[in-house]
Amino acid sequence: MKPERTRLVFACIVLALPWSASQAESNDWLRPVDLIEAVPLLDDNGRAGYGRFLQVTMRPRAFALNMNGEWAWHAGDGAVREALSACEAQGLPCQLYAIDDEVVMPGFELGAPLRALGGSLVQGTAP
Repeated sequence: MKPERTRLVFACIVLALPWSASQAESNDWLRPVDLIEAVPLLDDNGRAGYGRFLQVTMRPRAFALNMNGEWAWHAGDGAVREALSACEAQGLPCQLYAIDDEVVMPGFELGAPLRALGGSLVQGTAP
């Protein structure tokens, strides 16, 4: 599948996903990258893997996923290339969700999930 078509399919799937404010922490200062429940298509195992990704301090780091909810992440040299390669080895084209502390998946990078959960996008830390 062509990357442009993959992005379109991802966008359609994501728009159909329900968001629950009860699943989010009440802290309005969370960054979109910190919202494990906002990552689309992941099952419980995938959410646990994303949680481990968030705990890694090595940079750069990258998290990729495909339309089946299969995922991979990598930290260190070649993080983006390695995460995409490991994810795509599972059979479908993959897309990056996050690089380091930023959500890079189209439609999510500006905090769309955070707004859907009733929060607001704020860069930095709480005063």
